[in-house]
Amino acid sequence: MSELASLIDPSKRIGTVTRVTASAVELTLPNALAALGRRGLAKGSVGDFVFVDCDRSAILGRVTEVGIPDRQRNVLEHQIETDPTVEPQGRVQLLATVSKTTRKVTRGINTQPRVGDGVYLAEGGALSNSIKDALEGDVKGDSAPLLVELGNLSGLDDAALSIPPEKLFGRHCGVFGATGGGKSWTVSRLVNEIVRIGGKCILFDPTGEFAGKVAAAREFDFSNDQAAEGRLARFPSEKLSELDLNALLRPTGQSQGPTLRSAIISLRLARLLLADPVRFPQHAVEGSDALRIEVQHNDQTVGFIHLDENRTVSKANQQRKPLGRAQLMLADQLAADDCDFDLKVLSNQIGKECLFPANTDGTFGGVDPKQVGYNNTLVIRIETLLNSPDMSCFFSQEGLDICEEIEGFLDDPDARALVLSFENVSFKHNARELLLNAIGRYLLGIARQGRFRQNPLVCFLDEAHQFIGRSVGDDQNSVNLDAFGLIAKEGRKYGLTTVVATQRPRDVPQDVLSQLGTLFVHRLTNERDRETIERACGDLDRSAAAFIPSLSQGEAIIVGPDLPAPLPIMMSKPEKGQQPESHGPKYQEFWGKTEAAPLTEDF
Repeated sequence: MSELASLIDPSKRIGTVTRVTASAVELTLPNALAALGRRGLAKGSVGDFVFVDCDRSAILGRVTEVGIPDRQRNVLEHQIETDPTVEPQGRVQLLATVSKTTRKVTRGINTQPRVGDGVYLAEGGALSNSIKDALEGDVKGDSAPLLVELGNLSGLDDAALSIPPEKLFGRHCGVFGATGGGKSWTVSRLVNEIVRIGGKCILFDPTGEFAGKVAAAREFDFSNDQAAEGRLARFPSEKLSELDLNALLRPTGQSQGPTLRSAIISLRLARLLLADPVRFPQHAVEGSDALRIEVQHNDQTVGFIHLDENRTVSKANQQRKPLGRAQLMLADQLAADDCDFDLKVLSNQIGKECLFPANTDGTFGGVDPKQVGYNNTLVIRIETLLNSPDMSCFFSQEGLDICEEIEGFLDDPDARALVLSFENVSFKHNARELLLNAIGRYLLGIARQGRFRQNPLVCFLDEAHQFIGRSVGDDQNSVNLDAFGLIAKEGRKYGLTTVVATQRPRDVPQDVLSQLGTLFVHRLTNERDRETIERACGDLDRSAAAFIPSLSQGEAIIVGPDLPAPLPIMMSKPEKGQQPESHGPKYQEFWGKTEAAPLTEDF
């Protein structure tokens, strides 16, 4: 059979167009009846891909409905033991146009079918080659393009689907599906395909199900006392934002908030003064470890700032002018939003901010016991968090600096995947949400520096509904977890893209969903979830969405602006050793193995 003839194979004709609408056709299906032992020979069932022959072009479609006309239903019942004379009819959703000469698939219906046109079952190889040629057409390169191998079009074993990474990840990607639908396997497949083709990716693993499941990956755990050597990591507290700290400490707005802000500025100032001894000469205080920092202006000494042995700023009854002059000289650095100071002395500094009003001689007032009392609960919260095992991912000195590890991963040309496990991070104090948001904000910061323009990075965020579009803290001190939302909105131009995976797409903000290009939609049984996906993706109309509740495990509908139409695909299973631990409870393994303890008579 010639290459041209393989697109329209006369032996695979299943019917004739009888009615045409803007987006669908109706047709006769004379061989679709499963009767008298002909079920295996019947042609034309719901879900089949077909070509409508329109002379120079063929219209790609999918059968969405098959039935017997109302007037013939009684005939079918009466002739059940004989060869029925009824003729089934069907409906085909029109998806895309395929040129017979170039085999190029284009979105939309460029040639309208006519009544009488023949309808043919699509041959898998011809269909997949047409889609492959369309996707690779505008991907430039000196050699054969890199392809992410996904699986086969549903029902067509010979129709393998491979997509260039530019089309798959270039506009961000979403993976949606209810529990047991195959979402985790799709994520595993995508991550390992990136490794195979030589890309770079970071996988944020909230549940630990991907541990050891990504080929040649560097893996790190947070807050895990049992972590293997070299795997325990922490996010350095000095890279937290001031907003993060406020969300953790939750100071009251009337008294604690201003005091905390003042203490943070004082500790930042102390760090900057100590870091520049030439500009700010240091003088030892006899008989103690305290220091006096000299502040000059126009080569004249303005005065001294006193730092105690803990390197906190002593203000009580000290001159205000040198402190004000130093703050003016270092205004730009003091305006930073990080926590690059010693958090261990924060509670000590807060006590030194609780002062009476300034004295008339230009000095600070003395310590005000009443203000100290007002801030006592804030001091207790600080000490509690700094010493809490639940917050060890931020405040512990044990473990590797994850920011340095990310830098090393990015600089290593042979490193392909980084897996960050949040399995053991506490749910208390919103530690998980703040940790992931802080890492996301760090990645966006280095992306804005141009780090990923020559070496793009893909971030995988599993269970995204737990982190995106949420805020933590109280009404007075809240932090929007917007790091990955910002990556979705602006990361693409920097070479930083994300794959958002969730079983609850309705909990992902619409402004994030609208930024996603390619979507893998596994089985979704919740109506609100399906409606959310339909609103987020204009290509997924009611006819295509009708298949979503009945998709089998591992099957998904893939939709994207670079794909000619919504395509049902059976994702390839992850290779042995790469299947995530996403199974449910093992009742057969653990139940019924031991006899129940007998009841005693002591009630």
